[in-house]
Amino acid sequence: MLKRMSGGILIAFCAVALLHGQAAGQGGGRGQAGGRGQGGGRGAAAPEFPTAQEFADSKDAQAHVASAIKIGGSDMADTAKWFCTATGPQRVALARQAAGLPRIPTEPVGPIKLFDNLTYIGFNDVGAWVVPTSAGLILFDTLNSTADAMTVIEPEMQKAGFDPAQIKYVLLGHGHADHFGGASYLQMKYHSKVLAAMPDWAAIQRGGRGDAVPGVTPDMDVTDGQTLTLGDTTITLIRLPGHTPGTIGMIVPAKYRGQTHMVAIMSGTQMPTQDSLDSFRHVFNDELKKAGVETFLGSHPDILMNGLTAMESIRDKYPTGNHPLLLSKDHANRYMDIMLECARARLAAQGRLTATN
Repeated sequence: MLKRMSGGILIAFCAVALLHGQAAGQGGGRGQAGGRGQGGGRGAAAPEFPTAQEFADSKDAQAHVASAIKIGGSDMADTAKWFCTATGPQRVALARQAAGLPRIPTEPVGPIKLFDNLTYIGFNDVGAWVVPTSAGLILFDTLNSTADAMTVIEPEMQKAGFDPAQIKYVLLGHGHADHFGGASYLQMKYHSKVLAAMPDWAAIQRGGRGDAVPGVTPDMDVTDGQTLTLGDTTITLIRLPGHTPGTIGMIVPAKYRGQTHMVAIMSGTQMPTQDSLDSFRHVFNDELKKAGVETFLGSHPDILMNGLTAMESIRDKYPTGNHPLLLSKDHANRYMDIMLECARARLAAQGRLTATN
């Protein structure tokens, strides 16, 4: 259980922390979950992460690491180690790059059905989430480009038994092209309503990579705690500023073997400023814990709980036994507390932690 909670390739990830000087300063290009975020609110011009040396040498930072380890106890020790590094969890591609390892070829891996009404589609390094309802489909993220929408999103949805023409809402996790790349195509072809948090609208409207990622104008803003109902399903949207100012997530009532489980999907988990840390603390304590969230998934595999190996195992055996990604209430709450404490450690290492409550 502890290994799957840590997610990802731990050896390569440790190399990220050791070689942070090379990795941490890279921009937020394709699929980068640990790129240069903007924080939530005032000033985020400083480096997003401390160096590994700064992190190790800071007594204040290490005090928060010790606190996270204590929260983890013996049963969640791997989770604390996973989150409490100078950078926090990053994409496997970045870890391999920092370790001097060859790039893993990008390849489609979907569809992967994780719950009766939640399916992952896309690649081994970035994906999208389909939520089917009685009145159509909700799609969270749209991969890298128009080409991906045509050659991956549409055929993988069809393979999973979904009709792309029934996409009623497209939610954009944040304003990096690997998340909104196919949105313009889907909006134009299916007249889907596009939702995104307004702080990222300018980036989404600009597009990128030439004609590969045309800009798109969202139809609706996303506010924290906003609910979106389609047919028999209501999801709750959350604002998670940090990776970008407009990073969002959603809470989905996911069904498995006749039971409903609350699932959090987060498009980014960086907390590079006190403001962003405060935003996450609010979301975790006032929304996710109260909603009874039992697992934490991301659009990039191997950062949160949806490691690629675990997802493929669920797909191959679905739906038998206890769901391996679901946590008890105590474990889920401690998972969030560990994330916050490790974020405090990184801010403390940079002398930027101004509040610990």
